[in-house]
Amino acid sequence: MRAPRFAALASLVVLSLPPAAAGHAPADKLCPKCETTGRVANELKPRIAELEAKVLRCSALVESDPRGRGLPFLPCERCLAPSKQAEARAEFDPLAAEVDAWLANAREIDETLRPRRPFVHIETEHFQIAFGLPKVSLERRVTLKQHEAAHLYAERLEAHYAWFQDVLDYDDELARVKKHRLILCDDLRTLVQAAQIYAHLNTDRAGRAVGDPSIFVTWRDKSVFKKADEAFHRHILHHMTHQYLGVYFMKVWLVERAGWLEEGLANYAEMIHFGAAGNSCNIESAEEDMPDEAWASPTKKLVLKGEAIPFAQLSRKRADQMGRDDHLQAWSIVDWIMTHAPEKLPALVQDLKKDVPLRDSFRNHFGHSIVGFDEVWREWVKETYELEP
Repeated sequence: MRAPRFAALASLVVLSLPPAAAGHAPADKLCPKCETTGRVANELKPRIAELEAKVLRCSALVESDPRGRGLPFLPCERCLAPSKQAEARAEFDPLAAEVDAWLANAREIDETLRPRRPFVHIETEHFQIAFGLPKVSLERRVTLKQHEAAHLYAERLEAHYAWFQDVLDYDDELARVKKHRLILCDDLRTLVQAAQIYAHLNTDRAGRAVGDPSIFVTWRDKSVFKKADEAFHRHILHHMTHQYLGVYFMKVWLVERAGWLEEGLANYAEMIHFGAAGNSCNIESAEEDMPDEAWASPTKKLVLKGEAIPFAQLSRKRADQMGRDDHLQAWSIVDWIMTHAPEKLPALVQDLKKDVPLRDSFRNHFGHSIVGFDEVWREWVKETYELEP
């Protein structure tokens, strides 16, 4: 897994200050407070420092540290070496102004949507997150308040992004959009407004704008996400798989030309990370409420009953035309690819984005016609998946 590449100034750790610099101005005196560097460390509590070291910027940190803005150092206030203090100030002020501009830009979302609770805004290497959930309940009766929960979701998103890059074996050079924005709401009113304003959609579930910018807005509907954290996390992971796929290699969304792959890969991500799937993506129309379950057994039942449709027929469906059985089959085809030839998936995706016919690309990369693959896949499902009572 690729290690995150964070800007140096984002690492909010206590600096190890260098010894007194030689060559200071004649008016300077040795300053015991800053060791004649003009700089003092902007010290944070260890728990806060640990959280903030993993992100580029956080509104909660900046607002709790109005003097230091969460930056790693401050100019020494009463430095006995004026020239060194001036040098530190000349470095600090532009950085502070940059942070102030970032925070003002982030808070425009709050001013526009006026949520019941202000968002915590976090920026990481690949995400800009407006986090509106007041708390998140984890297993074993652990509850995180908004700030810590926002950091948890930021960390999860970066981990999933790294997984997706491993699946398609690429780095950021093949990502046509480098950063994705998420607005995670805790009430329907805010979600509806956010979807209309930022994703240009009317929805009461979730809204996406794929491409540049890449935007995903959703809300934690407790009537849907009964196991609040796991179900909501999986919902986000499913949708963000579409966002990443939409900007991989080319800014082309495959929902119309390869809905089976769009949904199959997103459901595959759910199954790999959670052992269950159940999300669908119909954008403005209502999502199909599929049960959250492991999919191996129902897929095998589908095959044994002879109810799986030909791959050629499935491949012509748009994502919004796919029902539960189509999702099961699409997931399983992706599962077959990832079991037999995962290294071929990037080339298949690139072919489909270039509008190469599926029949040609599939035969070239996997050695089967899409008609002949039906029997291969059915036999594999029968041999591989276990039936549950």
